[in-house]
Formats: sequence, C-alpha cells, structure tokens
Amino acid sequence: MFKLILLSLMLPSAFATVLTHVSRDYQFQNVPEYQAVLAQLKLRGDFSQVKKMSRGEQVVAEAKARNKALIAQKNIEDQKLAENQKSLSDMDRLKLDDQKTREGWKREVIEQRKMWQKEQAIFLGRIKIYQENTFEIPVKKELIVEQKVIPNLPQVHIVNGAFDVAVRDQFSRPTCSAFAGIRALEILLAQNKITHDLSEQYFYWASKPACQSSPCGHKGSWVNHAFRFSQNHKQIDIPLENNCSYETKGMDLNETQIPLPSNCHQGVAKVVSFEDVRTLADVIDNLKKNVPVIMAAKLTENFYKNEGFVSLAEASKKIGVALDRHALGHAFIAVGVMELPEAIKTEEGNYCILIANSWGKGWGAGGYSCLTEKWLTKFRQPAPFVAVNKISIK
Repeated sequence: MFKLILLSLMLPSAFATVLTHVSRDYQFQNVPEYQAVLAQLKLRGDFSQVKKMSRGEQVVAEAKARNKALIAQKNIEDQKLAENQKSLSDMDRLKLDDQKTREGWKREVIEQRKMWQKEQAIFLGRIKIYQENTFEIPVKKELIVEQKVIPNLPQVHIVNGAFDVAVRDQFSRPTCSAFAGIRALEILLAQNKITHDLSEQYFYWASKPACQSSPCGHKGSWVNHAFRFSQNHKQIDIPLENNCSYETKGMDLNETQIPLPSNCHQGVAKVVSFEDVRTLADVIDNLKKNVPVIMAAKLTENFYKNEGFVSLAEASKKIGVALDRHALGHAFIAVGVMELPEAIKTEEGNYCILIANSWGKGWGAGGYSCLTEKWLTKFRQPAPFVAVNKISIK
C-alpha cells in the first residue's frame, strides 16, 4: 500500500517536462507594435550622434576600419563570383520577392494602426474603470539603490517570443498582477514553441491565500504569492483559460469569485522556480537573457494616455486624466530594452523599458509602451520585481 501511495505522488512529476527560457534570434523588427514604439523614439531625436574618442580609442577604431575594409573587399569578390553563377532572372525574382515582402510589412503596420485607433476609442471610454482598479501593491517596501551606469547596455533587445502572446484586457477588476504573471509563463511557453492560453482567473485566486476558502473584499494581489502557491503545490496546478475562464466583472465582497468551478483545478502548467529582481540594471540583465520581468509602479497621467512612450518630462502634464487616490499601483511585464535618442538622455536617462500591459490593444501602441529610465526610477514600486526561471508542463 505504501509503495502504491508513493508511486501515485510521483506520477505527476514523472510525466512533467521542465522548461527554461530559450535564447535565439528573434525577428521582431517588423512587428507593428515595435515599429510604432520605435517611431515614437525617433520623434524625440537622432540615435546617430558621434561621441568624441580618445587617442587610444581612435587607434582601435582605425584598426577595426582597416579590417572591415579588407572583409568588405573579400565580400565584394565573393559576391561577384556568386552573381556569375546565378542567372539574371533569379536575381530579379529575389528582388521582386523582397519588394513584395516589404510592401506587405508596410500594409500590415498601416492596418494594425487603424485597428488600434478603434480600440483606443474604446479604451479612453474605460479609463475611469482602470483607475478605480489600481491598488497599493501588497509587498514589503525596500530601499532600492539603482546603478548609475549599466555596462553593455544593448541598443535594442526584445525578449524572444515577447510579441507572440496576445495582448489581453483585465477589464473592471484589479487583476493586473495576475495578467502580468500569466503572461510571463506564456512567453516562456512560446519560446519553447508551445501555445497555451493560461487562466488569469485561477492565478488571481492562487495569489490571494486569505481569499481561497472564504470570500474577501480587499482588492489586488502580487505575483509571488501565486508563484509560491504553484511551486509548493504537489501537482501541476495552473489550468487553461478554456477550463477556467476569466470573469470580466467583479463580485462584491468576493474578489476571488469562489467557489471556483471544478475545471479550474485541471492543471497543465506549474511554476518550478522564480526570483526577486531588485534594480533596473537587474531587469535589463534578465531581459538580455530573454527572461521577462513582472514590474509595478505608481501611475501618472501620461501613462494612461500615450502612443507608445512614457517619459518623466511629460509626467506632470495635465492631459485630461484626473488622478487622485486611484493612482496607487499597477503591475505590467517588461519584455525589452531600447536605447534612447541622444537629445533626451539628460532628462530621461539612457534607455527605456518596453512593457506589455493588460488594458487591451487600445492602450499605448497596440498594448505596448516604452517607459524611460528616469520615469521608472521615480515611480517604480519600492520593492523587488519578479522573474520566473523554470516551469513544468504535462
């Protein structure tokens, strides 16, 4: 009997597959959301300002230039040889295919922006609802000391699979942390070529231990409670959205909407390990490793109404969004880092963090926006962020 019980406890893990983040060449450059954010950065200055070099740096640069010239000459000779081996019709065909592809990208960007404009009108009508569902993030505050200089800051790095997960909408519930936490898991799955729509309804329930057995009315949660609940669970616990659907409307005095349907306990994924991420430099280190990071911040008016770029300089501008006690806290997920134009680095810092939000495609640029270093330094939550390292699936 003892052996049978032991075997039954071992079965879930025996048939589980542990997944980690996958780093590969991610083709994000022509994604409409990325292009829209990049366009906002370009409106604010040039990226090509040449910095003065010391004599030693000049010597190194000259040596690199000579090597590049030699390589370029070799490439020209190789290209001529290759061209002699191809027919003109083949070259014409390749050029035509390339032109059609680029025209297709442009049409996709234009069509996406038209769709976002329609979505934005819907979003603007709901701003008050989103404001009312911000909350004081339930974390222990810490004194976070940011690094002034970040070594090896990439010009652009987007987490592998970041745009492969659909932007979702939390509607009229304070469930931003649940949406950010689930998105972190879905990006990791996407990196491993697995498409799963996981349940935010279950995750929000798991993130509120005091509200799992009896109803409660206090709003909001933080992701590490749900991650720890999953990690400590004996079996794979997080279900699919199809089995545990998200309810867009809240229930008075029953935040977790218990009892959950029985299907909500048919798990397909489980958190194996996660960690705290304290500084913005640590966030960037994770992003460079293709690990998204769940973040949180107090909100400013320009966070609510932006076209894909949120700056400190515009944080105090009045743009028609009345902020009061509702501007408490909001969670979102970091999926990339982009260097800022030289002209605004003094007032905004060296980079912005690209985030995915949970207010639908009408927010920002199709649901994405880039928050500048100095905006984040001022308004970030004074406590660690969170990154998931490993999950297991059936």
